[in-house]
Amino acid sequence: MTLPGIQILLMEFRQELELFYKHLQLAPPYDSVEKALICLSRRLSNQSTDEQDQMAHDQTFKWKLFQEAVVESGLHKKHRGIIVGLLRSQGPDFIPETQRYLQEPFLAQK
Repeated sequence: MTLPGIQILLMEFRQELELFYKHLQLAPPYDSVEKALICLSRRLSNQSTDEQDQMAHDQTFKWKLFQEAVVESGLHKKHRGIIVGLLRSQGPDFIPETQRYLQEPFLAQK
């Protein structure tokens, strides 16, 4: 994956986070979002060509990397109580299915 490819994935990750917080009607914690983007950028830069190809074509693999960046950056700890409360009170369809992978780090934290 070329640097522009990595930039595209970083932009996609940022957009996914912004949409996730928009559904929650919360302002994203921008410092933590930037940390998550840095974590993802490092992970992408350190991947082999095969892993980069897999990510480009495998949505599940991409979501896993996005989740790992959320956890590694500590983003899942910001507004956690509010987010968990919203997710639990609004039901399973509150967050669109294509973004539910982002709620998992918040719900999994103990």
